[in-house]
Amino acid sequence: MSKISRPKYSLYGTLLFVILIAFCGILYFGNILVNFEIYLSIILTGLGVYTLVYTFFYKAVVLKNERNYMILWGYVFISLGLALLFDLFTGNFMLNISVAIFVGAILALLSI
Repeated sequence: MSKISRPKYSLYGTLLFVILIAFCGILYFGNILVNFEIYLSIILTGLGVYTLVYTFFYKAVVLKNERNYMILWGYVFISLGLALLFDLFTGNFMLNISVAIFVGAILALLSI
């Protein structure tokens, strides 16, 4: 019987990062989106969502202390990405980052 290997966070995280960079390259060189904040927002939000999905989906793979650490960084990545995205609409980055980090901290506290 074949042994099922556990997915590795770093391998798939690097692959996702390369895919997101390629997607941002298509948007940039195709002159579809011109704001730099959107590209950074796409990368940070994508990596944050991947971190949270990996942490919650592969509970057996991730240790307890490592799980809390990954949940925290997943929420931080998503918060930064969404704050950069909403900065284009509101024009106040510090307000966006404060609200996003506050909500992320509450969600992280509830998920532990």
